[in-house]
Order: sequence, then structure tokens, then C-alpha cells
Amino acid sequence: MSSKLGAAALTLTLLAPPLASSLSDWALEKLGLVEDDPGWLPMALANTDADVDRAIAAYEAGNYDDALEALDRAEKRRGERAELRYDRGLVLFASGDLEGAQAAFLRGTESKDPQVQASSQFELGNLAMEGEDWAMAIEQYKKCLRIQPDHEDAKWNLELAMERKRQADEEQEKQDQENEDQQDGEQDQDQEDQQGEDGEQDEQDGEQDQQDQGEQDQQDQQDQQDQGEQDEQDGEQDQQDQGEQDQQDQPQQQPGEEEQEQEQQAQPVQAGDIDAALEELDRADPFMFGRPRPTRGEVKEDW
Repeated sequence: MSSKLGAAALTLTLLAPPLASSLSDWALEKLGLVEDDPGWLPMALANTDADVDRAIAAYEAGNYDDALEALDRAEKRRGERAELRYDRGLVLFASGDLEGAQAAFLRGTESKDPQVQASSQFELGNLAMEGEDWAMAIEQYKKCLRIQPDHEDAKWNLELAMERKRQADEEQEKQDQENEDQQDGEQDQDQEDQQGEDGEQDEQDGEQDQQDQGEQDQQDQQDQQDQGEQDEQDGEQDQQDQGEQDQQDQPQQQPGEEEQEQEQQAQPVQAGDIDAALEELDRADPFMFGRPRPTRGEVKEDW
């Protein structure tokens, strides 16, 4: 914070005049004086508040506790006046009690004295500057200048607050852009990582598909082999069953027929039977000339 701003916050020139002004009102009321009375002003100035004087002296010496005690005594006798609250705000601000100073200055803005109102707005602007609330400081300084346009310290501090706010806005905009760029970079990295993971997953899926297809092909070959063996076994079984069925379908020979057939096949051929057969052939043959006809004789031997 600039030295000019600090000097404005700790100015002493505004402490006594409001008290003198308020004392004139108090004197008119308490002493029964009226403005038309030629001696009212000298009498009022002669009756300054001793506790306020002690508060001013203690404030200037940096004895803030003594200054606050003196103001407490003044308020106890004269009441909680806006002017005394403004004076208290100056002491609290100097001692570092910013919250107490803010409450006291807000009470000071309710004074009927324009100078006290303007000074209270000015000190509220200084408090906002202390907290780096540039927008609030600008607002308070503008209020001060609307009441007291010739307030030089308010003009200076207003320009300073506006410059600080401009710098802060630029810094914030820069920070926001950096954060946005960082987020975009992180999102791009996340997308690349995701694409890499997807590629690895696709590769794994392809390998798994190939493995599954190989196993399926092996299973198909095994199934075909099993089916061929089964068909072969079924064919053999069918042939065996068909042979058994054909054997069962052949007519069964009655007992004794087989023996008779074997006896018939085993009987020897007689010579007479042969001759009879030859004669039959001769009778059927149209070319019988030149062929000697056999003579039937007695069979000498059994052929």
C-alpha cells in the first residue's frame, strides 16, 4: 500500500473538527445558547471536551488504549454520537482492529456533518484497500467524492484502486487462461491415454478372438473326427445288423430234408442212366448220319 494511502488512513486533521462541530451543537443544547446570541460561539469553543482532547493527544502519541479509554469517557457523558464513533474508528484502524474500525466508520456515515460523512466513506475505502477488495474501495471513494468533490486523498486513492483492480483482473484472466489450458492439456492427455488403453484392449481382444477361433477350429476338427468315427461305427453296425437280418430271412430247412439232399447228392451215377441220357440226346440231334449208334451191352463193371 502506498505511503499516501497510509497517511490518509491515519490522518489527524479530521479528528478534532467533527468534535468541535458536535460540541457546538451540544453547547447550544446543554448551555441553552441560541445562534442569535452574540456570545454563543465563544462560549461553545471555551467548553471543549477534555476527554476528546486527551484522546487526540494519546492517538498522536500512539497510545491507542489510552485514546480509547478517553473516548469511552466522552461517549459516557455525551452519548454514542456519530462523530465520536468516527474518532473511535480512526483509533481502532491504527491499532489493527479492522472489524471494529469498519463498524465505527459505518456509524460515522450517519452523521449530519458532510465532512464526517465523507471522511467515514474515505476510511471505509481505505479498509477495503487494506483487504485488497478493489471494487469495494472504488465504490467507497466514489461515495466520498460525491459528498466532498474536493477530497484530494480520495481522488488519489480512487485512481490507485482502479489501477490495482485492472492489474488484478488481468492477472485473474491470465490465471484462468492457464487453468483452462492446463485442463485442456489434461483432457488431451486423458484422451490419449484412453486411446492407448482402447488400442491395447483391441489388441487383447484380437488375440483372444484368434485364440478362441483356433480353439473353435480344433473343436470343429475333433467333432468331425468324432462324427466320422461314429459314422464308420454306425456303418459297420448296420452291415452287421443287415447280415444277421438276411440270415434270419433265409428259409429254414425242415429236419431230415438236409439229410435227404445230401443222400441224393452222394448217390453214384448208374451206367444205364448214362445210356438213356445219350439216347435222348441222339434223338434230339438232327445230324445223326455217320455217327455210330451205340449198342446196348451188358455192363461189365461198376464205374
